[in-house]
Amino acid sequence: MILLAGSVVVSGAALGGPAGASPAAALQQQADGPSTQETSYLRVVHASADAPAVDVALDNETIVSGVELGEASDYLEIGAGDHRLTITAAESGDVVYDGNVSVEPRSVTTIAASGEVSENASQPFAPLFIRDDARQPAEGEAAVAVAHLSPDAPTVDVTVEGTGTVIAENVSYAGVSDYMTVPAGDYTLEIREATAENDGSVVTTVDVSLADGSAYTAYAVGYLNAENASDTENASGPGFQLSLAEDATTSVTLPSDADGNETEMPANETEMPANETEMPANETEMPANETETPMTTELPNETETEASANETESPA
Repeated sequence: MILLAGSVVVSGAALGGPAGASPAAALQQQADGPSTQETSYLRVVHASADAPAVDVALDNETIVSGVELGEASDYLEIGAGDHRLTITAAESGDVVYDGNVSVEPRSVTTIAASGEVSENASQPFAPLFIRDDARQPAEGEAAVAVAHLSPDAPTVDVTVEGTGTVIAENVSYAGVSDYMTVPAGDYTLEIREATAENDGSVVTTVDVSLADGSAYTAYAVGYLNAENASDTENASGPGFQLSLAEDATTSVTLPSDADGNETEMPANETEMPANETEMPANETEMPANETETPMTTELPNETETEASANETESPA
């Protein structure tokens, strides 16, 4: 078990949408000593519309090889702190990104390789860092967020076909929506042009399966219109698709009261009691030089049922 403001559990596998994301590793580690205090976990999602399969290296050591558009790698254990991140085209070895990144202690992060690598790019290539530590949904429920990484798609709303339920609204390029909790099950999601009433024209639909007690980020990747591909030599850019990846979830409970009874967080209540610290969940940020103070408080193990929100920051 990974301690992230309580306990963090990565369960099941990364579920493939149209792109067929690769399985995510189930991580279990007891954080009971200094050796685990600086441990973090990292995975890679290929979301660059015109990039070939990519290899990813951390501190000049390859950690992921041959990731295709829409695929998510397993979570990998790394040390917190500053690292050199290098992303290269798998076949040619051409470097598409090389820079320093800062990884916070005891965090679970997805690096989304986003933007375009061609000279005529409308959206420059950049890694987008997304914190994967949503609150674990209640029994019978699942949580889903949407990451908009399609360079030519408009701002979008995402609704559930036949119900009008809004999963995400007004999500623009490089934005990540808040988690939305829904009953676990199978859905057809409608990606729509954003409107005030969430009733814009449907761009495309995608079928997803949301497992009980799990949280996901749906990555919108590829080109809405193939002719908009930045590589003018490639007349058929990869089409628009929504790839679903299962995220880490955080299980949180409050201390017992004076009578020894466990105290449950009320629904929709976001404030923790005095002297307790809440870890932000699925927060999205670009590489930065600021370092967050490590979390040292271990909470009991009862599950908090509300999914947390995503926050998006621009590159530092």
